[in-house]
Amino acid sequence: MKFLFSSLVILLSSITGAAHAEPTPGPVVDPTSICNGEVCSEPMINIVDGFRDGQGGFADESLTGYSGKCFHLSPHYNADKAHHGGFIFDKSQAPVGIAGRFNFFYEEDPYSGMSAQEMKDGFVQSGGNLSPGMETANDVQLAHIYDETDIRYWYRSDATKRNLFVIGSTSDKSGNVAAAVFCKMNRH
Repeated sequence: MKFLFSSLVILLSSITGAAHAEPTPGPVVDPTSICNGEVCSEPMINIVDGFRDGQGGFADESLTGYSGKCFHLSPHYNADKAHHGGFIFDKSQAPVGIAGRFNFFYEEDPYSGMSAQEMKDGFVQSGGNLSPGMETANDVQLAHIYDETDIRYWYRSDATKRNLFVIGSTSDKSGNVAAAVFCKMNRH
């Protein structure tokens, strides 16, 4: 009986463990190649150029916040229309915790004048959780991997650390980009 019970526990554990297994990531898209083929607007191309020249190491305090204009490459939005967004980078945990939000059709930056802490409090209050990012020498990265879709973000700053360039993509498991976002943000 004891053997039967422990066999049943092992079987149930393997079934539920398989059901909750992490999805396999698809190929990583080169964020600077998304605009190849002239599919991007001029503001998007300018952000890609800033990203190419950018660097990592911008999240150099316990909490850093950025916000600014974002342009979405999607059949649902005009690629030339500026929307807004904000991200915070929390170094109080390892790896770096990242939270953010996109705000569509705002005429002005809703985070302008806020501190990084005020941004974080607002994100948490509205249900936004910190996600674990990965910091490299060249950038900070964030990936949300799902069964059918990978959502990835890459962040780099200019040498002054005042401007942040963000490129995000939504792609299928074959690496085909379905949508992308390009942001240039200012440090708070």
